[in-house]
Amino acid sequence: MTELSGKNWDLSLYELHRTPQEAITDNTKIMISPKDLQSELTCPICLEMLTQTMTTKECLHRFCAECITTALRSGNKECPTCRKKLVSRRSLRPDPNFDALLSKIFPDREEYEEQQEKALAILSRSHSAQLMSSIGDAIKAQAAHVRMMNKKKNMSDYDELMASHVGVGDNPETDMGMEVDGETHTLPYKPRKKREQGLTIAPGEIEIIFKPHADVKEDLVTRLGDRQTRFIKTVVTASIDHLLKFLCQRMETDLKGEEENKADDDKEDMPIVIGDCKLFVICTTSSEFIELTGPETLDMVVEDFWKVQKPLELHYLFELLE
Repeated sequence: MTELSGKNWDLSLYELHRTPQEAITDNTKIMISPKDLQSELTCPICLEMLTQTMTTKECLHRFCAECITTALRSGNKECPTCRKKLVSRRSLRPDPNFDALLSKIFPDREEYEEQQEKALAILSRSHSAQLMSSIGDAIKAQAAHVRMMNKKKNMSDYDELMASHVGVGDNPETDMGMEVDGETHTLPYKPRKKREQGLTIAPGEIEIIFKPHADVKEDLVTRLGDRQTRFIKTVVTASIDHLLKFLCQRMETDLKGEEENKADDDKEDMPIVIGDCKLFVICTTSSEFIELTGPETLDMVVEDFWKVQKPLELHYLFELLE
């Protein structure tokens, strides 16, 4: 501890053990990195170049006059750098020598600050554009992932149902994992009490009635005959894509069988292909036909459009490519 003019000055541990440096008295030049210089010339509060420098009397840290005054007025009676206690503005003193040093280093300070602001603005715009682009790419990737996962889930649930009923490629009556009521699929719709003998609904399953759309050509309806209306049972997670595939397969099989019965033995069989097949449901709230597409599941259709506790009626529309 050193006593000077009746005042005690406490030396820090660093000050007690630091090695004294010799004074430079010749033309020796000392190189310093811009990063170290920048940290010495920057206000720790606003992170800008020091303006009207004020130095604390206790710890000798420098701040902009406006920054440190605002900090003391807000109730923080301590140095923002080392937390040394600062009672009031009386604990600060102006540092005109440091301001003069800054003027020597940056004679065109206003021009320098203007260039810095322009550089920061350009960097900010570039960063914002990259950020928005990254966010847009992430949203697109997430949406694609969700669509893929939903489609995989629908196909997985449906394949499990198919495997539980029959093997792939078995009797078309039960292909695609759908159980068809053999007694009623060629007859008009029967009351529930009689139909329950053939179709029993388990949790997670649904009854569907396929009917031809009003726009189906009359000759195609005639060729389908009694099979124009179909009754099936399947899971509520089955998608519209699965139903369309099943329906096209069944109608192609029926129409091909009907042609073979009518054809002569010498006549060459013509391939029958169903094209542009669509499914519609009547919205119970608006009585409008709603076209169903893609991976939409049956439970979504019931929740959004059907909303009644009875077998789901779907109307199909198709063209024949012969």
